[in-house]
Amino acid sequence: MPSDLSRGYAIVSGASSGIGLACAKELGRRGQRVVLIARDAQRLEAARIAVESAGAPEALAFVADVTDAGACAAIVNALDKRQARIEWLVTSAGDVEPGLFDELGIEAHRRQMELNYFGTLNLTAPVARHMVAQGYGHIVLISSAAAVVGIAGYSAYGASKFAVRGLGEALRVELEPRGVVCSVAFPPDTQTPQLDRERARRPAITAQIAAGAPVADPDDVGIRMIADAARGMFILAPTRRLKAFILLGSLCAPLFRWRQLRFLKRHTSS
Repeated sequence: MPSDLSRGYAIVSGASSGIGLACAKELGRRGQRVVLIARDAQRLEAARIAVESAGAPEALAFVADVTDAGACAAIVNALDKRQARIEWLVTSAGDVEPGLFDELGIEAHRRQMELNYFGTLNLTAPVARHMVAQGYGHIVLISSAAAVVGIAGYSAYGASKFAVRGLGEALRVELEPRGVVCSVAFPPDTQTPQLDRERARRPAITAQIAAGAPVADPDDVGIRMIADAARGMFILAPTRRLKAFILLGSLCAPLFRWRQLRFLKRHTSS
């Protein structure tokens, strides 16, 4: 893979705020040209300016919804026509609809799978083909700490992020021999507009489980994520404690499940 990052582009979805914007700025600081994708044109333009101010030699903004596979392919085709190399992909577009399983409708599950998983897949597929053709590249799929063990109130969100993790596991094996490295990020609760919206909708039991957990700074998460990805690490976690939890997830799951059941019993008996 060429060491001169400025010769190619990094595509970042969900780039208008939060972790996506933080990753875009960090890639820009590293000299990468950046392609930002989001749905809100006004916020996206502000993000584009911020990325260029961070040091990116060029920042392009595309207003698009990643649930539209055709729109994702069109962005990659536009870069192909410029004979541009795509060196990075960061899939940060996503959303959370918390709710207990018996209170969430099936449509809530479909919406989150459509955005969090298929939105990731829609962009990853054409980018991966581009990277395989050029013989190198790095794909960073953003999953969630909620994709390590099942969490009450996240049956829909967790399932969609577990799917992203599964996609990353498979791509890591399939693409690495062809020069394309895949990483999966597992950010914890991070101070973003999405978290503010989600907190207001969490069931009481979910809020109780999350109470006291530290909230990460998006810039810190983005900087650490890109640094670890650049080193070729597969699991991207901003803290050693979270990384250990991910690596030992199958061992930690029974204890975490027991803790949740205690909360649930107190909640149902009160």
